[in-house]
Amino acid sequence: MADDRPLVELAPEAAHGRRRGAPRALETSDVTRFRGLLPAAAVGAVVAAALAIWSSGLPGLRSPGGQSRPHRLAKLECGSCHTDEGKPQEACRRCHGGLPSERPAHQELRRRRELGCTSCHAIHRADEGVAFTPDGAVIRYGTGWERELSGEHTLFRPTKTVSVPLVPARACAKCHDLGRQDDPIRECLIEGQRSPERPTVCFDEHRAVSGLAGVGAKVAPGATTERDAAWEAAREVASRGAAPALAGVAGSPVGIVGSGFGAALLVFGGLRLRARRRSARLEQARRQLSVVQPAAVRRVPHVDVATCLGCYACVDACPYDVLEVRRYVAVVARPDDCCGLTLCEQRCPNGSLVVSDGDPIDDRPKVKDTLESVDVPGLYLAGDLTGLPLIRNAINQGSHAVREIAERQGRARDRDGDLDLIVVGAGPAGISAALEAKARGLTAKLLEQATVAASIQSFPRGKLVFDQPLGMPMVGDLWLEESTKEELLAKWLRIVRRAELDIDEGRRVTRVERHGEAFVVTALGEEGGERVYRARNVLLAIGRRGSPRRLDVPIAQAAESRVFYALVDARAFAGQRVVVVGLGDTAMETAIALARQPATRVTLVYRGSGFRRGKARNIDEVKRLVGQGRVQLAFDSTVARVEPDHVVLRTTAGEERVDADAVFVLIGSILPWEFLGAVGVRRGAASAG
Repeated sequence: MADDRPLVELAPEAAHGRRRGAPRALETSDVTRFRGLLPAAAVGAVVAAALAIWSSGLPGLRSPGGQSRPHRLAKLECGSCHTDEGKPQEACRRCHGGLPSERPAHQELRRRRELGCTSCHAIHRADEGVAFTPDGAVIRYGTGWERELSGEHTLFRPTKTVSVPLVPARACAKCHDLGRQDDPIRECLIEGQRSPERPTVCFDEHRAVSGLAGVGAKVAPGATTERDAAWEAAREVASRGAAPALAGVAGSPVGIVGSGFGAALLVFGGLRLRARRRSARLEQARRQLSVVQPAAVRRVPHVDVATCLGCYACVDACPYDVLEVRRYVAVVARPDDCCGLTLCEQRCPNGSLVVSDGDPIDDRPKVKDTLESVDVPGLYLAGDLTGLPLIRNAINQGSHAVREIAERQGRARDRDGDLDLIVVGAGPAGISAALEAKARGLTAKLLEQATVAASIQSFPRGKLVFDQPLGMPMVGDLWLEESTKEELLAKWLRIVRRAELDIDEGRRVTRVERHGEAFVVTALGEEGGERVYRARNVLLAIGRRGSPRRLDVPIAQAAESRVFYALVDARAFAGQRVVVVGLGDTAMETAIALARQPATRVTLVYRGSGFRRGKARNIDEVKRLVGQGRVQLAFDSTVARVEPDHVVLRTTAGEERVDADAVFVLIGSILPWEFLGAVGVRRGAASAG
């Protein structure tokens, strides 16, 4: 139902809504999909099935385990041994006959039914042996596997293939102590072998050598009376090493499952690695498109006042105070400050706010996709000057431009003594470009009219700088989210110091001219002397702020050293009388930082009659400090002249004297368009190329 009550008109000061610091922006997802699980599981299942068939054969898959070689050759099936329920070992006598042990202790255990055929010959689990063929080949076999031992040939040549079972020492360890020297089992163990899987070589368990049957007598299918010679040959083979353990492990249930699981892990890992690399390539391409080349139109938020809840979600998300809540709905208070991010749109709970394209942008230098000037070949631009804000974008643009320069320089490398690159401006874009140039072996020099990272040094002490994690050339990932001015400045200076960049500070570039294949750059020093540099390429990373706007009033020579155009450290002015000229955000933040110092008196001078612009939180804080008597406001006032110990103001009531130990002039800056025009760079929409 519509509300017909009239809206109350608020004064501009009262219309400003509250503002909070932007919370940390995190990428979240309600659903996490693990791509690659299905193909990995399928490959693992196929590998496990193939290994099971290879090791045991299809019949082995229907039994508790695989079969040994003699049983497989005998074509035994489940019913061959498991016809009598609960007495499978009785079936051994059908083929092997009744072969009682020759040892009295074993005979006693057999009478007590504590020792049977499968006690030593563990069918389906550890049924091992060695086979000898008439051609001299030696075959080691086990449950579900068999291997011909290459290079293992004996003098034993049976008339038919002979198999000799090998009982692992582990089967004897149930009754015997394998480590005792006086245990009878020691006679059956091979000296030097220690594994519990090592074979025993007491082959006369069931029949003494002297009691073998005569020539031609059958003992079991495939066996011959050459048993005594076979025993000696088997003992010789067993003494040369253990059985191939890998085959036995691979054919076991644990080996089959483990192999399948391992194959699945390898496939899953490979697919995930491939997906991650593909995602990284796409992300890199997306970033190059989104943060290297500025948009052709402004992106600004639009609020549907009919559905807006006035919940402050978008206000809290915006790090640049573009949005405010007025009369219970969000409004775009400062569209020119919008950086085009969509954090506000993402945080809106009901879709009332949408970031969309606005008017075309025609007030920036014309550059190609490579950031090279359309009008001046070899001249590149990066950073805020291109119309793309944020430190992250400036760093990406600086490194991107140098990569393009390096690729072109690689095709024409004759130097003629000229530098490969001159970078003008030692801000984020300039430092990133210098680092990238050094990483690629280019000769580069940085020129800065003030000091390194002067734009950051101009922030008031303690000011928060919001940005996202970024990658620096030669440095790696650099996390800057919600860093204070001091933390961010310390990081920049540490990077510059470690990289040993070639920087000339205090050099203000006045001219950039093209002479043949090189640029001639003229810079003016702090003491007035000019210096000329030559380079094949020039990168302008001077930002949009340009040079500080100065007072066009008389300044006493003794007072020149006390007139400042940026605040570096408010603590240096503790206990002083300070005049701040201007009432923009920078001026108010400077006054706030100074007023918080002990015994510091601050006077804000503004030519207008009240607060006309600025962030609401700054306005509210200044008003609070005025109420506490820590800040004095001088509206409708301009500076007439600056004396050594005071400032003369021109007011509506005449001239007024204000004592001052320091004066901060923060009335904006002169945009660099005139300088760019002299270089040959025109303004307009970006061009592809």
